[in-house]
Amino acid sequence: MKRWKIITALTLVFTLGILTGVVGTGLVLKHGKPFGPRDPEKRKAFIMQRLVHKLDLTADQKERVAAIVNRRHAQARDQFRKHRQTLHAFLLESFAEIRMELTPAQQIKLDALQADMEERFRERARHFHPPPPGH
Repeated sequence: MKRWKIITALTLVFTLGILTGVVGTGLVLKHGKPFGPRDPEKRKAFIMQRLVHKLDLTADQKERVAAIVNRRHAQARDQFRKHRQTLHAFLLESFAEIRMELTPAQQIKLDALQADMEERFRERARHFHPPPPGH
């Protein structure tokens, strides 16, 4: 019986840590812009501007570095999409597991928290990872 309680407690602590991270990151991203502009084209321009300024790139280097930034930016966007889906599935499983420990009244509150989190999740996805051109 004690082992079950320890496992449950650790799972809840871990899950609450993840939820705190998600909420905290959401607040930082909503009220501050630590990663530069949200628009992909503006973000690439921001990255290039910093690289050119900080590294004193020559015209030839700017061209080659810009090609790398463009290619890597597209790859990063694809990676974020893949991992966002994995994280979303993980969080849904966590909510389902927590739900089993709650009273019906608490389950209603959890449903509201989950709906709020999912809305923020979708909103961030629209802002940070718009669909590629032509989709």
